Amino acid sequence: MNDSFIGDELFDYAVSMRRKLHACPELSGKEFVTSAIIRSELESMGYAVKTAHTGLFTDVRGRGYGAKLAFRADFDALPVRENTGLPFAADCGNMHACGHDAHTAMLLTVAKYFVSHPPAHDVRLIFQFGEEGEGGALTMIEGGAIEGIDEIYAFHLCPEADKGVFATTADCALFAGVMEFDVCVKGRTSHCASPENGADAIASAMRFATEAKLAVEKCGGALMHTGKISGGSARNVVAGEALLECSFRYTVKDRLESARGIFKDVLAECDARYGTQSGVRVKTIYPPLVNDASCVARLSRAVKISPSGGRFTAEDFAFYLEKVKGCMCWLGIRDEKHTAPLHSDNFDFDEGVLALGAEAFVKLADTEDL
Repeated sequence: MNDSFIGDELFDYAVSMRRKLHACPELSGKEFVTSAIIRSELESMGYAVKTAHTGLFTDVRGRGYGAKLAFRADFDALPVRENTGLPFAADCGNMHACGHDAHTAMLLTVAKYFVSHPPAHDVRLIFQFGEEGEGGALTMIEGGAIEGIDEIYAFHLCPEADKGVFATTADCALFAGVMEFDVCVKGRTSHCASPENGADAIASAMRFATEAKLAVEKCGGALMHTGKISGGSARNVVAGEALLECSFRYTVKDRLESARGIFKDVLAECDARYGTQSGVRVKTIYPPLVNDASCVARLSRAVKISPSGGRFTAEDFAFYLEKVKGCMCWLGIRDEKHTAPLHSDNFDFDEGVLALGAEAFVKLADTEDL
C-alpha cells in the first residue's frame, strides 16, 4: 500500500527493486552483482556514477538552495540462510536480514523521483557497500563520497518501532562505538597434576574476561562481551595458549582510551598471577554514532520524529559523522505480521514503508536551512 505522495508508479518501482535486490544478497565487499544493478539503474536515469570499491555515489543538481545534503543507503547482506517463505526469497545461503535491500530501493526511488522533480538542495546519493563488514564507510569517504557535503542523512528499518514511526535523538549516542579485539595468552604446558610446572593460559584468559568486564562496565555507558574462548590441548594438560575473542562497546568517545588502559592493567595482573604473557590484537574500531542536533531539527521539519534511546549495536554511518554533521533515523516496521528482529532468518516488513522512507528523503531535500 502506498500512503505517500510519490505515486503508484514509483512505489511499484521501489517494490520491484527491493525484491530484485533481496533475491541476490551478497556479503560485504563482494557485492558485485548488486553494485552492477545499482549502476545500471542510475545510469539509465541519466546520472553520472562514481565508485569506491563496489560502492557508488552520484550527484543530483538541485535548485541552488542552501546546504549540500547527502543521503546514504547500504546494500550488503548477511551470511544467514533465509526462512521467510517469500516468493523472491534468496536461496544462496545469504540474506538481506537487516533491511539493506529496502534502504537501497528507497534511495533508488528517490533518484528516480528527482529526475523529474529537482530538489531545492543539491543532493548526493551514496550507495555504500560493506556496512556489515569492517567499515565500508571509510572506503567511501576515502573515495570522495562526502567531499563538498554539508550534512548527511540515513534511515534504518527498525522492527522494535511501530510501522511508519520515525525515531531518533541527538541527546545520546544512537549507536554505540565498538572495538572488536582478540586477547592472545601464551602460557606453558605441564601435567595438570603438577600445575606448578606450567603457566595456565586458560585460567589467565578466564580471569581477564571476568575482571576486565567488571572494571570497564562499573561506570556505566559501556559493555564488554567475550564471545569465544579457545585454547588447550587435552583435559589433563595445563593449557599453553588461549585466545579470547572480545567486543567492547561504549557510548562516550573518551571511554575507549580509558578502557584500553584498563585492559592493559588487567592483563598485566593476570600475567603476573599465572606466569603467562598476553597481548591484545585490535580487529576494528567504530566510533559512537551521535547525531547533530541541527540535523535532527531539519529532519523533524520533514517528518514527525519520536524520541529514541541509544543501543549498544554499532553502525559505520558514525564514520561520516566524524567528518560532517548529520543524522541517522530509525524507520519503524513493526506490525502484527512483522515482528522478527534484525539479522534473523525470517526478517521481513510491509513494503509500504518503502514509500514512506523515499518520501522522507524527498522532503529532507526540500527543507529550508535554519
